[in-house]
Amino acid sequence: MPFTVYYFFVMPNNNNMDNTITYIKFKNIFAAAFLFISLLLNALLPSFADSSLKITGLTFDNSDNVVFVNSTGKVNATKSESPEDINYAYNEISKGFLKDPNRAYVDISNATLVGGSKNYELKNSIFNNVRMSQFSVNPNVVRIVFTYDKTASFNEFNVVSNDKAIAVRYTKKLNEAKLKQVAYSNTGDDGRVTFFENTTSSLVSSPIVPVNSVETASNGASGNSAELNKMFDKNNEKMNGDEKEYHLKSKFYISSIQQNTGGIMIKGEGFVSLKPAFFLENPNRMVIDLDDAVLAKNLSNKAFPIGSAQTEPDGTIKPREILRLGQNTQSVARLVIQGNEAKNYRVVISPDLQNIYIAKRSDVINTKITETESLVKSVLFEKGSFADTLEFNFTAPVAFSAFEENKNLYLDFNNVSGAAEGVIEELKKLYENAETVRLALDKLRVVLPVKEETLNVQVKVTPDSKTIQAVFKHHEQKVESISKKKEKELSISNLYKVVIDAGHGGTDVGATRDGIYEKNITLSIAKMIEKNLGNKGVKTTMTLEKDKTVSLQERCDISNETRPDLFVSVHVNSSVNDAIYGVETHWWKQDSVKYAETVHKHLSKNFNKWKTKDRGLFKSQFYVINHTEAPAILVEIGFISNADERAAIITQKRQSEIAKAITEGIMEFLKNKGAKEE
Repeated sequence: MPFTVYYFFVMPNNNNMDNTITYIKFKNIFAAAFLFISLLLNALLPSFADSSLKITGLTFDNSDNVVFVNSTGKVNATKSESPEDINYAYNEISKGFLKDPNRAYVDISNATLVGGSKNYELKNSIFNNVRMSQFSVNPNVVRIVFTYDKTASFNEFNVVSNDKAIAVRYTKKLNEAKLKQVAYSNTGDDGRVTFFENTTSSLVSSPIVPVNSVETASNGASGNSAELNKMFDKNNEKMNGDEKEYHLKSKFYISSIQQNTGGIMIKGEGFVSLKPAFFLENPNRMVIDLDDAVLAKNLSNKAFPIGSAQTEPDGTIKPREILRLGQNTQSVARLVIQGNEAKNYRVVISPDLQNIYIAKRSDVINTKITETESLVKSVLFEKGSFADTLEFNFTAPVAFSAFEENKNLYLDFNNVSGAAEGVIEELKKLYENAETVRLALDKLRVVLPVKEETLNVQVKVTPDSKTIQAVFKHHEQKVESISKKKEKELSISNLYKVVIDAGHGGTDVGATRDGIYEKNITLSIAKMIEKNLGNKGVKTTMTLEKDKTVSLQERCDISNETRPDLFVSVHVNSSVNDAIYGVETHWWKQDSVKYAETVHKHLSKNFNKWKTKDRGLFKSQFYVINHTEAPAILVEIGFISNADERAAIITQKRQSEIAKAITEGIMEFLKNKGAKEE
């Protein structure tokens, strides 16, 4: 028999968060029970959403192109087909722009920020700062706000995601980056191993997908926070209680694979830099290494068939080549093409320097790589004592391949239909025995013989891909001394160059204590080293002459463009433990070990007088000593966090003694280097 039931529910009011008494009259107890259960589930649902995705912080890569959103829990960037699943919380991800001041923002729904609001004051970035906060509750939305000076467009600011992580990608305007990047280099290839660990041939089960709700989102995504931690160097992270910075190991992050009928596309962020391919037999394999590159974890030790299956005349299906991917070393990603025709594959670098296309030579020749057509506008040649440089300038960005065979460097320009009048003739005049071959209507090959005196070869490209240089390095030509009695040091002015890097600068103040900035100490010492070396006849270049902001990559570019014999970076150390003190010298590349030992030896002669500690030499992957081509060291001249050492290193006397010791170490190393070369 029907009867009437009255229920009172205490409901939260979303407007003022006060409790509101809601009076509900039911004609049927079953309806009342149903509503009670529904309300209970609705009350619980936000808590499920809260716990599904927790945002813990942000990590910035050193290329200033990507920001990784660190999180725990699964990212549900696509809507579930089963909305009745109460454990499912769709993470809608959107972006937008704000004015006065200029800001870009990213909103992540059904997400909870752990640890409260966060503010990141950036040092070497196009952004002034980045703030992250819990923008709203019920619904839970985390907002990340990027503040910048110049205007930007939707196309320059994107969000990508997979089920493990969210990454914000942005592109700096091309005219802000003028220096050339190394796209191909045959240096540093000794000791390359020829295997992967734990290699499998399985296909990736869940492809990476773009964020559906974000305008102009591009395919591909970056790795999760756990993976990102592995991408960072942790050398000496907690050495005697001392905290060290994390340093990104790579300039290129491989985020996804795209297969098509003719070949396969390797997609990523940063700048592509290839090492020479090499070949192995039994089975047939072509090995391609990407220098300064890190592979997304979900792609490591995976295999992909290349191209479409082909049927032979007798009906049998011709086996396809397989592309395998792995992380060969911490900063070298390896691609292996395995199959009968592995040797016939070519690698094409895209005009945006973000992707490489791998296909058979015949497919590359017969495929329109890009819709953009280009012409060779001019050719220039510069002969130097250290290297010869042949430069090609184009009317539009170029997709190109670089490889060496039979003592020749081959440059294939895959969207170049011709050249301005007289350019080909000029090329043959400028570079002896240079040849050009028309591979197809839109493809031009340049063949450059590699001379006997050439030590190594590099191919450099500007960020807009309109200028490509072939650099042939050789032993620097020496100028004989005017007098044999002249002190050997004075003849070094014609032989050697040193780049001096003062750590930090401008808005990047470095470590601080009691109003004392690291940047002021390092610049003072760097200028003293510059003066000392100049007095000894050594040519010097400073990465910064005055207190200004210079990014890590710009410092490396300055050095690499200068082509010095040595690079030295001066820093002041810091620790959360104020009792720690002492001097350290860091190196990363094998050609820098003896250099580091020599400089540290001269520093150590003063340790008793300075009443400091010899903390030793360390192999550390600091960005500037990893990405400079010359032998490079980084000297930590003391701890600003230690009161006694801080008081000493801010004095002109100590700074002068440090500069003198570093100078003496550099001079000894250069003289020994010169003696060996003679």
